[in-house]
Amino acid sequence: MQNQLFENKSVNTGDLARSITRTVVPLPNNQGEQLQVSLLWYGELLEDGGPGRRAGRMPPIRPIEGWIKRKKIPVPAAFKSPKSFAFAIAKSIEKKGVKKYSKKPFIMESIDNAAANFGTAEITKALEKDIIININDAAKSAGGIVT
Repeated sequence: MQNQLFENKSVNTGDLARSITRTVVPLPNNQGEQLQVSLLWYGELLEDGGPGRRAGRMPPIRPIEGWIKRKKIPVPAAFKSPKSFAFAIAKSIEKKGVKKYSKKPFIMESIDNAAANFGTAEITKALEKDIIININDAAKSAGGIVT
């Protein structure tokens, strides 16, 4: 997943890439193992896109400044530095908001790459097992009996 973030050019500070952790958890009754992946909240925003930001509050300047540098956006002559340009962008967002965040999928891309490398049958089998376990867990938590 980290590689896909870099390929998408979605890395600014690297915090999201560093936050991705994987844990293999044994399933009850020797049903195999489950892969659990966790990451910072805005990973989902990158994956699916997201709603816009309403006007009203100015966003932090530092991430915008990093975005300007990462995208190699030329600083207009009216601004003395990337920081002053970032400040102007932040003020504009404060005043107008942002319409919508664009999608930059990396989770599903990673799964597709794994399917291409390891075969879809193994991934399908693992997903089926996860779905069954999740349904059973939901039934148990609702007071049902699973046999």
